[in-house]
Amino acid sequence: MPFTDINPGEFFAAMSGVTSQVGAIPIRWTNGRPEVLLITTRGTGRWTIPKGWPVADSLGAECAAREAFEEAGVRGRIEPYSIGVFEYWKRTKKSRTFLQVTAFALHVEEMAWDWPEREERKRAWFSPEIASRLAANDELSALIREAVSVKAPVAAPTAFVFAS
Repeated sequence: MPFTDINPGEFFAAMSGVTSQVGAIPIRWTNGRPEVLLITTRGTGRWTIPKGWPVADSLGAECAAREAFEEAGVRGRIEPYSIGVFEYWKRTKKSRTFLQVTAFALHVEEMAWDWPEREERKRAWFSPEIASRLAANDELSALIREAVSVKAPVAAPTAFVFAS
């Protein structure tokens, strides 16, 4: 196999024993306060963020946005740069896999009533404090707090008041 046919990400993951995923931390602002959307896992029902496998020839942020729609039914503006990485062990019936997830903040603009994994998961909005506790992963909890550390977007004024 020529060297140019080797995917560097797959090569280094195989060499290190770490498999990579991408994830989105969906956030919205309600009455000036941030909220984080969490979903349940299919197997154990634990609360987490939408995450999944990157697709070849796609940017990590694009893949994270796709996972957010497939697993949580949300769309919005995804930040192009990762806010960080968290690690976890994924349990299957036959084995355990060590995964490293690169997370991106997703500013939710739309929530679908129907989405691909609607029948398989629950979704709910939480304050960052509650979401951090429910995530049950210290690294993910820190990323949730990081994702909402930016101030709420400033809305354009809809009316002007002139002083007399």
